[in-house]
Amino acid sequence: MIDGLKVTLTGEELRNLLAVRAADRRTAAARWHSEREREADTTTEDMPLLPDHICENEANRLEWRADVLTFLRDHVDPSEIYRLDASDLDYAELLPPKPAWLEQAEFEESTRVGFSLERLATRVCTSPEIIQIVNPDAAVG
Repeated sequence: MIDGLKVTLTGEELRNLLAVRAADRRTAAARWHSEREREADTTTEDMPLLPDHICENEANRLEWRADVLTFLRDHVDPSEIYRLDASDLDYAELLPPKPAWLEQAEFEESTRVGFSLERLATRVCTSPEIIQIVNPDAAVG
């Protein structure tokens, strides 16, 4: 009996996949570095000039992920067999990338929930009834 969904890979396959993912992250980091160097005259409506700190943070994040993936690759025994579950595959970035529209939809859903909670908290905290409960001496207008 198999407990959950597991993917079986040889150590050599896993090392190769991790090396490819690490190289992808380094390429993406290089793109963010070049974005930081871009001149204002190359700005278009579709490609606005981004602030330096955003470019630097993204480049650093991607370089760190490349380092993590390289560390994992260096510690995989090529002669062993590995059984990976969904969390292993996700952490090692071995699943195919999500389509851009799906990434955007998930981002919008997560921020919509956060903004809704923030608006609700603001409404509750400024409610005259709540102010009266917290401070009975407050004048309610």
